Amino acid sequence: MVKMPGIAKSLLPLLLLLAGCFWGDEYETRHLIGRYYLDETEAKSGAWYLHFEDEEFGLADALFNCQVVEAGYNERCIIMRAVCTNPQFYILPITATNDREVVRRSIRGPFTKQQFDAELRNLCGKNIPHFEDNLTKASK
Repeated sequence: MVKMPGIAKSLLPLLLLLAGCFWGDEYETRHLIGRYYLDETEAKSGAWYLHFEDEEFGLADALFNCQVVEAGYNERCIIMRAVCTNPQFYILPITATNDREVVRRSIRGPFTKQQFDAELRNLCGKNIPHFEDNLTKASK
């Protein structure tokens, strides 16, 4: 049996309680493609943000500060309808970079719906991704 000093015995319950707060995240992370993820900020909140995983910081901060309410993707790009002050559309071309800042700077938008549709046709031709309901819906 391990003997513990008196102060360690009194701090042990507190340490176990604090450690319990960090055992698992209650929010969801959904993998899109490559190093790209949607990350929910609070459990079942429906507040999703686009993240890029790099070796230095993991998922760290969101690529931009708008909440993603719809998303879709294919091998060429990720599409998003996001809400900042007004609904806006964004396109993120998929690149082979490992640099979060390069990815952040390559986000195109905000676009109106008409601008978005035209830009998407120019980028993807006939292989246009569609918004997928299951990416931003809360799981049960």
